[in-house]
Amino acid sequence: MSQPFVDVLTLGVWQANCYIVGDSERGTAFVVDPGQDGEGPVTKALAARGVTCEAILLTHAHLDHLWSAPELARSLDVGVRMHEEDRWLWDEPGAGIGAAPGNLEAQFGLVWDPPHERLETFRDEHTMTIAGMQVDVRHTPGHTPGSSVFITDDLGDAPVMISGDLIFAGSVGRTDFLRGSWEEEARSIHRVVLPQPDDMRIISGHGPETTVGAERRSNPFVHQIMADLGSPEPAIGKPVTKQRRGL
Repeated sequence: MSQPFVDVLTLGVWQANCYIVGDSERGTAFVVDPGQDGEGPVTKALAARGVTCEAILLTHAHLDHLWSAPELARSLDVGVRMHEEDRWLWDEPGAGIGAAPGNLEAQFGLVWDPPHERLETFRDEHTMTIAGMQVDVRHTPGHTPGSSVFITDDLGDAPVMISGDLIFAGSVGRTDFLRGSWEEEARSIHRVVLPQPDDMRIISGHGPETTVGAERRSNPFVHQIMADLGSPEPAIGKPVTKQRRGL
């Protein structure tokens, strides 16, 4: 009998959520968004569960979500999977937050030396099998061009969306960084999040867990998106003046 689990580690100064998703019975797992100083905590969490990591997945390639991916890819001997549209951030992650090229060490103390041979990019939406689970990959641009969410029905009674910085409890991801787009983010939420069942769990890149139903009822950004994006699709308005989150 399968014993699926999701563990969350909140990492670094940006308090980004890293998820370890796996099955204790199978002894396998995957890691999502290993952020700042995450190598030690992730390695210990995998050992505590007695599971082997099969891959690292990135919802997007901002620094607070991929900081520890290179070290973990090497130490765990696994690949890193992300959307092709965020490849530019894998090559130069500081670009997403306005850091000067090659200046991450001076600004953040990070020597960025990614193992390019371990990077596996995808473009099309698809379903992958990983750690014995079926995981649907949906492209959700807006926060970054390559932002994606991972959806699975294999973690208990309710389906789960690992949303990265697309949507949070009561908020949505920032779009004021380089190549961000509020219009694209609104369309992504309308296309991917809102059609989901109310009981779908959303475990996001920052903050607490929520559900699709809770965000449909109380998230002011979602209310605006539902008002703006009827059928046929009207022009998208500016976001309401509420705090948005995520690096």
